[in-house]
Amino acid sequence: MPIQLLKNTTIKKYHFSFLLLLFLFLSGSRLTFAQCPPNIDFEAGTFNNWQCWWGSFNNMGVINVNPTIPVTGRHDMLADPPGNGLDYYGEFPKNCPNGSGHSIKIGNETTGQTADAVSYQFTIPVGQNTFNLIYHYALVLNDANNGSHPPLLQPRLIVSVENITDNTPLPCPLPPIVVGSGLPGFFDSRFTAPNGSAVRCKDWAAASMKLDNLAGKTIRITYTVTGCGLTNGSHFGYAYIDMNSECSSSFVGATYCPDDNFINVTAPSGYQNYAWWNITDPATILATTQTINFTPPPPAGTTLQVALTPYAGYGCNDTLTAVLLDTLTVFANAGPDRLSCQNAPVQLGINPRQGFVYSWSPVTGLSNPNISNPIATPSVTTQYILTVTNAGGGCLTRDTVIVNAAVINNSITLIGPATICSAGPQKAILEVVLHDSIQWYLNGVAIPGANQTQYNVVQTGAYYATLFSFTGCNLSTATQNITVYDSPVAGFTSSAASQCFNGNQFIFTNTSTIASGTMQYNWDLGDGNTATTANVTHSYAIEGTYTVKLLVTSDNGCIDSTSFNVIVFPSAIAGFTVDLPTQCAETNLFTFTNTSTVSSGNISYRWDMGDGTILTTANVVHSYATWGNYTVQLIATADQGCADTTSFNVSAFPKPVAGFTINAPVQCYGNHQFIFTNTSTISAGLMSYNWDLGDGNTANTTDVTHQYAQPGDYIVTLVVTSQNGCADTLFYQAKVHPYPFAGFVLQEPGCTNLPLLIINTTNNNTLSSLIYNWDFGNGQSSTMRNPVYAYPAPGNFTITLSVSTAQCPQTVTTHQLPVNIDAPLAGIRYPDKEAIFNFPEKLQARQIGNTVLWTPATSLDDRHSYTPYFKGLLPQLYTIEMKTASGCITVDTQYVRTKKKIEIYVPTIFTPGNSDGLNDYLRPNLMGIVKVNSFRVYNRWGKLLYQMQSDRPGWDGRINGQLQEMQTVVWMIEAIDVDGNLHKRKGTTVLMR
Repeated sequence: MPIQLLKNTTIKKYHFSFLLLLFLFLSGSRLTFAQCPPNIDFEAGTFNNWQCWWGSFNNMGVINVNPTIPVTGRHDMLADPPGNGLDYYGEFPKNCPNGSGHSIKIGNETTGQTADAVSYQFTIPVGQNTFNLIYHYALVLNDANNGSHPPLLQPRLIVSVENITDNTPLPCPLPPIVVGSGLPGFFDSRFTAPNGSAVRCKDWAAASMKLDNLAGKTIRITYTVTGCGLTNGSHFGYAYIDMNSECSSSFVGATYCPDDNFINVTAPSGYQNYAWWNITDPATILATTQTINFTPPPPAGTTLQVALTPYAGYGCNDTLTAVLLDTLTVFANAGPDRLSCQNAPVQLGINPRQGFVYSWSPVTGLSNPNISNPIATPSVTTQYILTVTNAGGGCLTRDTVIVNAAVINNSITLIGPATICSAGPQKAILEVVLHDSIQWYLNGVAIPGANQTQYNVVQTGAYYATLFSFTGCNLSTATQNITVYDSPVAGFTSSAASQCFNGNQFIFTNTSTIASGTMQYNWDLGDGNTATTANVTHSYAIEGTYTVKLLVTSDNGCIDSTSFNVIVFPSAIAGFTVDLPTQCAETNLFTFTNTSTVSSGNISYRWDMGDGTILTTANVVHSYATWGNYTVQLIATADQGCADTTSFNVSAFPKPVAGFTINAPVQCYGNHQFIFTNTSTISAGLMSYNWDLGDGNTANTTDVTHQYAQPGDYIVTLVVTSQNGCADTLFYQAKVHPYPFAGFVLQEPGCTNLPLLIINTTNNNTLSSLIYNWDFGNGQSSTMRNPVYAYPAPGNFTITLSVSTAQCPQTVTTHQLPVNIDAPLAGIRYPDKEAIFNFPEKLQARQIGNTVLWTPATSLDDRHSYTPYFKGLLPQLYTIEMKTASGCITVDTQYVRTKKKIEIYVPTIFTPGNSDGLNDYLRPNLMGIVKVNSFRVYNRWGKLLYQMQSDRPGWDGRINGQLQEMQTVVWMIEAIDVDGNLHKRKGTTVLMR
């Protein structure tokens, strides 16, 4: 930190006699200066040359950090101006108050077992045996349970200085700074941490790192801040750090002049004790405070010393020296004004004088703004101000110097090619940047009047420009060689300016010339065709006006062109269509539609119809008197007399006469056959035949023999076509009488001696009566429409029905169906059954047929069941009638005896809800009981779960539809037997699932 000197002056004097007192704090009594390592004071505003670290430490106090780039919130750069405000807990400035521009903050404001550090490694210059570093710090440490944690595990600041070269400890080692370290200056924040614990703070203080007699050694300084090592890192800590910009015991103070009333000289802050004395009288202590006041200021040449004593264990004792020097003879001399062209270096100022401090502004273009005679290379004219003071400060003087500078941009730009043609469209234009003055040269000779930024080249030669600045600088551009070639003069003549399209042919004769060199030719004939010969003969494919262009190119690539318009008058394009080019002569009528066209103008027409007829209308409709072949010709003539001719052949052909006969137009379906005999004729040529027989069948033979698959009325059509497509058609009707289709259905199987149900389904689709013939397959027959017949014996038989008509008796259709005839089984008497009064007893009939009937129905639950249940008091004889699908009936008998037995049975377990159909209901099984008064089910606590007044259906184990869990229930029943006696029973049953 620089010495602080407060003064009271009435007038600031420059370039007058004055007294400069320079205060230097020096180690011991020697006046020494040491060059600081770059950015050790953070004044670059970055962490350049500093290494950042972050990591953690454990409950054994072991710190484990790794290199990292600066981490926001753990390695923060602070700047003043603008300043970063006050710390939340400490309420002191975050920026060091020693006047520096940048400080840093390391550590963490949140709890955790974190460790953060910054380190700087440098080598003390050889021969520099006096080297002293002063650093400043401020602390915010979360008090770890009122300091009950071991210091090793508390939030802390660790400052370490290492001799890397010798790996030896340095004097005055610095212990870690913790809350309970005994270092004065800690105070309690009026704010608590987020966890409610106290926060201890220490305002900005300073300490020394004494590194004397270590010249050539490599030193590393490290600042480390940790959180808490116990209770999962429940406390935090962070520190603010700054380094002095001077790395020796020398500190430059401020200046004062003879008319100042007083000065205050201030030593670095943060030490425990201070002692000031005059170097000539060390026994007399002048002051013991950080700041010493002189009123009035001491005489020039006074030398002061101050002894600094740090707090125990926090740094080394040190002695700094302040020397007051007379600087009345300081005068600034910036030297004479200079001229610099093209950034040519010029030297400013005069030779340096020992003990003077030089400062130039602005620094732009200077080799070193802090020496007496820097080298200047400005790009523009610049006025520099030199400020000179004594090495320790004092009253200053200034002088100015002007460097007239000009940087001439001697670039030259060619707009266009370096080779051009004398009459070509391209230009060669040379251009330079605007300067105070310009002169263009051709082959080394100035071009009169060529003083602009651009010059248009018109002849071959070497060109350059000289550029001038009003400051006295001038510079020539590079030489640009330009070549200008002769251009050809294109020309040609045409054999005709216009022609008709048909047969057009133009002859173009070349008349091009050139002053020197040879020429090549490129013709554009205006219709997409080109040529490279000297002369061209060309015919155009379509009419129109064409621009013929001739492009002439010299052997040096120079070009000229000329053009001439020729006209190709449109010729008519003759054309017509005919509706049908071939027609039958009998009805021929040809329609000729004119399709002639011309691109512009009018057309006239002449038709030659090939039979001596001449017509001039646009379109023609014409009929030929006799059959034959005719050539029709059309001549179409456009304006300018350009004509075209086209022709087309048409033919009128003879027509045939269709005819045929039928052997018999009406026939019965059975064995019918129609013979169609062709009698068609034509006057000339051949014929083809197409028969449509009316049933979807066709033929192309001359005559046709045909049988129809179905009876009906059929239209037979014959189309006769000549070889030229002329046709005639004839129709005749053929008839095939219809026949009936035999059909019947029957109910089978049947039973012997029972009439078999037969239904005749034959459809009479004729106008004649039908003849029926039935064969029952056992030698019996019938001619009735619906016969009634019973088979006397069982067996399998085939019934056949044959049907014909009186109109066509030879056409017979038949239909057959098989039938099975059964015989009934003999009846039997079943063994007698014994049943208990009013207890269900299952009966069983033989499984014969598909229906059964028990007679009578007394005491049976279902008289139509093969297995009914008997439940009654009296014996009964039953007849069982069983019927097959064929109608055969078998009758059996069954006798049931009854006996008295009184019993009530309720199962001990039932299993509802398992879907097996067994034991799904809790209900009584009754013997000899005629009435149930009540049947009730209760749970173990006596709650009624179910009741009924019969023995069916029983309880299904559900209450309100919900199946109950496994449990034991109690049942109670009251019932009356066949003798009228009342029976009461109760018991338990287990509901199982």
